[in-house]
Amino acid sequence: MKKSKETILLIISGIAIYYVFSFLVIPYVKKTVFKDANFYNNRGFDYYNKGKYDRAIRNYNKAIEIDPELTLAYSNRGLAYVNKGEYDRAIQDCAKAIEKDTALALAYNNRGLAYNNKGEYNRAIQDCDKAIKLDSTLAVAYNNRGVSFANKGAYDKAIKDYNKVIELNPQFAIAYNNRGLAYVNKGEYDRAIQDCDKAIELNPGYAMAYNNRGFAYKNKGEYDRAIQDYNKAIILNPEAAITYNSRGVAYVNKGEFDRAIQDFDKAIELYPRYATAYYCRENAYRSKGEYAKAIQDYDKAIELNPESAEVVNNDRKLAEELQKKGK
Repeated sequence: MKKSKETILLIISGIAIYYVFSFLVIPYVKKTVFKDANFYNNRGFDYYNKGKYDRAIRNYNKAIEIDPELTLAYSNRGLAYVNKGEYDRAIQDCAKAIEKDTALALAYNNRGLAYNNKGEYNRAIQDCDKAIKLDSTLAVAYNNRGVSFANKGAYDKAIKDYNKVIELNPQFAIAYNNRGLAYVNKGEYDRAIQDCDKAIELNPGYAMAYNNRGFAYKNKGEYDRAIQDYNKAIILNPEAAITYNSRGVAYVNKGEFDRAIQDFDKAIELYPRYATAYYCRENAYRSKGEYAKAIQDYDKAIELNPESAEVVNNDRKLAEELQKKGK
């Protein structure tokens, strides 16, 4: 499969759904212990939903300290680690939850999410399969399996899973966004735009839905509409390197190379290891005739992503030849 010059960000949601309460008939002191553990678990859940993952983890730690058998606290802590990018710790926590309760669908889902983010898509799909087998109504597991299928390039399977999510929960904005992205990758841009429209209707603050709709408009050649969507996405989330890179590509297509380079610069500032941004910036430099700068960016792109060497080297040779000819 040919690699795109743009990185398409697949939005993944792993949501710890349940608050836990103890209804066991046990002595008063024991009930108090369980209540305390659940209090910290639930407060961790609240912090997680606010994006305060370190605070969430501290509360899950306290819940586990009080009650080491509170299985959901391990699974929830694992999910917080996923969002911090600490995938191995997430996998360890989810494995611990599964060891304690082999029927906990959320733990398989959350571990699958960690595997997906590590690039281990087959293991992610296996865990989502297990989660769905245990709970066929767990919409987030279908969503996450769809993301893993999409990452493998199996877009029809991904769309089938997103359809199931929407059937289970028509208000699940993430599923519309993800299905729209799958349609983009299939070249079905109008369907992609419709899905992103729906995601934005459900969640007007959904920055990545604007980004992905912009991506669809760009691929249709509607660069001004694409840039409008990228502008909105940046207002909503000014830290998303991919959106600056995407807007930069739209500017390249409009022949506005200086504005494109400014966006690629910002993408690299936000994410210095963003190989795609270097590759896109070299295209802008080459289009301006600044071949020395283009060659530097080629080399950096290869350093960061050796798998792209064959494609990038061809462009590098072109830049070197043009530089020698003074064109």
